[in-house]
Formats: sequence, C-alpha cells, structure tokens
Amino acid sequence: MAGHDKMESQGASKPRIWLRVARIAVVIIISLLVGAILVKTRPKPQQKTVNKLGPLVDVIQIQKTSPNMIIEVYGTVRSGERLILTAEISGSIVEMSPDFEEGVYFPKGSFLIRIDPRNYSLRVEKLQTEIHSLQAELARVAQEKKNFQATLKIAEEELALSKTEFDRQLALAKRKVVSQNELDRVRKIWLTTRLKTQDIQNSLQLQKFRVDLLKAQQQSVRVQLKEAKLALERTEIRAPFNCRIAKKITETGQYVMAGTPLAEIYNVGIMEVEVRIPPSEAIWLNFGTGGVMDPKGGDPVKAKIIFKTPFQELSWDGFVSRVKGQMEEQTRTLPLVVEVKNGHPSQDRPILPGMFVMVEIVGKKIDDLFLLPREAVRENSSIYVVDSGKIEVRPVEILRRSGDQVYIKKGGSQGEKVVTRFPGVLSEGMTVRVRQVPFEKEAPK
Repeated sequence: MAGHDKMESQGASKPRIWLRVARIAVVIIISLLVGAILVKTRPKPQQKTVNKLGPLVDVIQIQKTSPNMIIEVYGTVRSGERLILTAEISGSIVEMSPDFEEGVYFPKGSFLIRIDPRNYSLRVEKLQTEIHSLQAELARVAQEKKNFQATLKIAEEELALSKTEFDRQLALAKRKVVSQNELDRVRKIWLTTRLKTQDIQNSLQLQKFRVDLLKAQQQSVRVQLKEAKLALERTEIRAPFNCRIAKKITETGQYVMAGTPLAEIYNVGIMEVEVRIPPSEAIWLNFGTGGVMDPKGGDPVKAKIIFKTPFQELSWDGFVSRVKGQMEEQTRTLPLVVEVKNGHPSQDRPILPGMFVMVEIVGKKIDDLFLLPREAVRENSSIYVVDSGKIEVRPVEILRRSGDQVYIKKGGSQGEKVVTRFPGVLSEGMTVRVRQVPFEKEAPK
C-alpha cells in the first residue's frame, strides 16, 4: 500500500512540472519577440565629423598711428628761485610775523621781520631838519643877493656921477680955473666911489659861490636822506614773491649785523625738475618745436610731471625751460630743466621741493607707426599674425621700445590681428582660435 501511494504521488507531480516549463517558455518567447521589435524600430545613430580644435590665443587689431615720442625720465623737484633773506642793516629784531615758521606760505608783500627802526627814523628827522636849514640859508643868501644888486646899481650911478665930476674938474684944472687941491678932492671922491662899487661887485660874486656851496651841501644831505630813508625801509622785511619758509635762522630779540642770514625762502610759483636724458632717448627730443629748444622761438616743448604714491598719483603740466649747454662727461647724458608754474598753495595738490617725480617729455612726432604691447613682439623681432585662422610668423623692424610698448616701423599691415598671449608654443601655419582683446595705446600729448 505504501508503494502504491508513492507511485500515484509521482504520477501527479509530472503534469505540474510540464506546466511550469511551458509558462517559462512562453515568457522567454514573448521577451525575445519584444526585444526583436525594439531592435528593429530603434533610431539609427548619426555620424558626425569631429574637428580638432586649435589653441585659443589673444589678439589685437593693429592700426597705423602717428604718435609723439614720449621720453620718460626721473628727477627731483626744486624751486626755480631760492634765496637767503639777509639783514641789510644792523639792529635788534623787534618783531616777526606770528606765522614766521618753516613751511608756512606767505603771499608777495607780506610782512616777515622788523629790525629796530628808531635810530634810522631819528637820522631821517635830523637830515630833514638839516635840509630845511640849508633851504632857509639859501633863501637868506638869495635875499642878500638882491640887496647887493640894488646897492650895486646905486653905487654904479654914484660912480658915474663922480667920474663925470672928476672929468669936469680935470678940464677946468687944465685951464687953470680950479686949484689942484680941488681936483685932488674930486679925484679922491671918484676913487672912493669906484672902490665901493668894486667891493659890492666882489660881494655879489661871492654870493654866487655861497649859493653853489649851499646847493652842493643840500644835494649831499638829500643823498644822505635817501640813504637814511632806504635804511629805514630796510628795517621792515617783506616777502619778495609768493614764498614758503624753507629754514628759519633767527629769532625775535636777536641783534644782527648787515649781511646776517635771517631765513631761507623759495618761490612757490616757479618749480623746476632737472633731468638727464640718455643718448638713446635724446634722439627723440624735438629741437624744432620752439622755446629754448628752437632758436627761432615758438611754443615750448610740453612735459608732464608725475608724483606717485601708494594711494594716488598727482600730475602737473610743465614745459622744457632750458637745455644745458653740454653733455655730462661722467654720465654721458644731456641735462635739461623742466619748469612748472602752477605750484601755488591755492592748488589742491601743490608741488613741493624734494619730490622725486617722473617726467614725460613730448618728443618728435613720427608718422605711420604701429604700436604694440611688448609681449606681442618675440625676442627675434618677429610677431605672430593670425590670417584665416592660421599663424603667420612675420619679421618686423622695431623703431623704439618704450616701457611696455614697442613702436613698429615695418612689418605690420593696417587691421591685422597680432597675437599678444597664447598657451604653449606657436608655429608657422598652426590653426588657432582667436579672442580679440582691447589695447590702450599711449595717448599723444
């Protein structure tokens, strides 16, 4: 019984196995059919041609320009007019301006120092009194002269009468009409009158010499008075121009002799910078634009003075005021002086002595140049030009290198794209991609 039941159990399980196999087969067949349909209906991939991209380079488009050559040099600012105030007279300093200190600005004509004027004012008064006395003496002599002239006129009339009387008595004496005693008496009267007239004439002549002497004395005193007044004026010292006190030497109460230094001042209206131009830059100076660089005259050579600080940059307009007569033998440079005339303290940025500044001098104007950044020119004096996306190596003729810029005379063409920066190494014919960048040219001045 047990064996019969086992055989029945095995016979019942076989249909169930085949049923499972059939199900699995159906699933597989359906999956294969779906997969085949999907494969047949999928979109076909499109073929694309992949181009090899070249390196990206920065380019600028060059244009012809006719700039003035700018000569950059350095120098130290100094005043164009600097002097030491000295006492022109002797005396004690009795007064100073309350602001008389180093660095203080004084307009032209401002009071600075006063030396004790009392002795000089007394001398002026004394000489004025002496002149008045001489004038009174001259008036008295003039009146005496008039009196002598009137007396002389009377004496001459009296002399004429006595001479007539003498001549008459002489004629009578010849005819024995009058005695000799009478003739001698008349002759004595005539001689006395003649002597009196001569004395008056002599006195009148002496009056002329007295007048001349008094006038000479008066002129001498007048000269002394002018000197005394000038000395009195020199007791008060005023600013001879718009100035700053560079150095204070004396103090109130000090006794000074004529010629004693009192202070050192400088003119704020005229500032100068002496610079030295090397031979390589001197060739660009424009000796034909006027001013001291052109014997025919004309407009002076312009310049710009620049003072740089970590926080700001100050600049002033100037001009070349003069060129030294010869090259410096030791440095082999050409010294010239640039002048600035707007250093007045009313400016919000006055230029001060001692500033170390850069000076940009406007030089010759050169036509038909190309201005490139220094990085665009290779060491072998060539440039990379992009033409139709490819690199062309172009030799150039360099006229001048100035700072971060290079002036090209030959080798460039209007509107060409010149490579400034690039990654890696470029060679003739290499394909590149370009990115145009701006280039700030040096502005003509």
